[in-house]
Formats: sequence, C-alpha cells, structure tokens
Amino acid sequence: MLNQIVLVGRLVKDPVIEEMEHTKYCKITIAVPRSYKNVNGQYDTDFIDCVLWNNVAESTTEYCKKGDLLGVRGRVQTRVY
Repeated sequence: MLNQIVLVGRLVKDPVIEEMEHTKYCKITIAVPRSYKNVNGQYDTDFIDCVLWNNVAESTTEYCKKGDLLGVRGRVQTRVY
C-alpha cells in the first residue's frame, strides 16, 4: 500500500510554531491552484491544511512567510470531527 502526496502551492499565512509536551509542530494552509479552468474561465484553488513536525516545523517557521511558494511531501490522514 502507498499513502504519499506531493503538494506545491503558496502559504496562506505566516507559519507559527507550537509546542506539545516534548515535540514541536506547525499548522499551515497551502493554496494549490487547479490545472484547469472552471465554467467561468477561472482557475479554482484548493486550500489544504498540513501539519509539520519537529525540525521541518522549525525550518519552515524560520525561513517561510505568507505568499511563499512551498513544496510539501507527506502522507494523507483524515479525521472526523
């Protein structure tokens, strides 16, 4: 089985690092434009929430800001609220 995803898009807001007991994490949202136009002739955009952990979270918080182009590789995990 394979659970892998690659996203390339722009950061919606500045990333902020948070701490939880012994680990650090960062929640980000990436705006990913679709590769085709809708019926109105415009490109739709998907806003995808991601969670980054430990060193990746620290580096992203330090070097990235709102509007930066970002590539993310990871796995998909769904949740029910």
